Amino acid sequence: MENQSNSVKQMAMTSGLFLGLALILNSVIFYVSGFPFAQASGYISYALIIGATVWTMYAFRQKDPDAGLSYSRALGLGTLNSLFASLILAFFTFVLFKIVDKTLIEKFLIFLEEQLLKSGAKDAQVDMLMLMYRKFMTPLTYSLSMIFSITLMGFIFSLIIALFFKREPKDPFHGIE
Repeated sequence: MENQSNSVKQMAMTSGLFLGLALILNSVIFYVSGFPFAQASGYISYALIIGATVWTMYAFRQKDPDAGLSYSRALGLGTLNSLFASLILAFFTFVLFKIVDKTLIEKFLIFLEEQLLKSGAKDAQVDMLMLMYRKFMTPLTYSLSMIFSITLMGFIFSLIIALFFKREPKDPFHGIE
């Protein structure tokens, strides 16, 4: 039983590494192109998370087809996959915001203010929110919020994707010695 748990962690760490690198590449492409906070980058990130989750569950299920894949194990696999990827991306983001380009926090706050004004928020509300954001927004808090948000999105996507990949074991006594 312990061996199966380790294989879930191992598979999630491996695919999480690749997902994290793909998310970093996505961020670098949009950063270099001059649009670090583009909405398209977010959509591509969601597609990468969904694709990596599907691939991870499929590969795990194919590794030992007789063992099957329970819904809870598939959900855990997808969530761990996103957690490991988010840790890698958060580290990269922290280095990018803290060392490479220290003006990105200010650019992000300007972008956020523009988006709030476009959405129809009142000037007083925007001023109050921006005051709060300026007080708390640092490279560390931005990176930590990224860990939370990507893991949450991975969990939500995994809730749905796991429905399609769950499979009962072919041998009901598989893994019992």
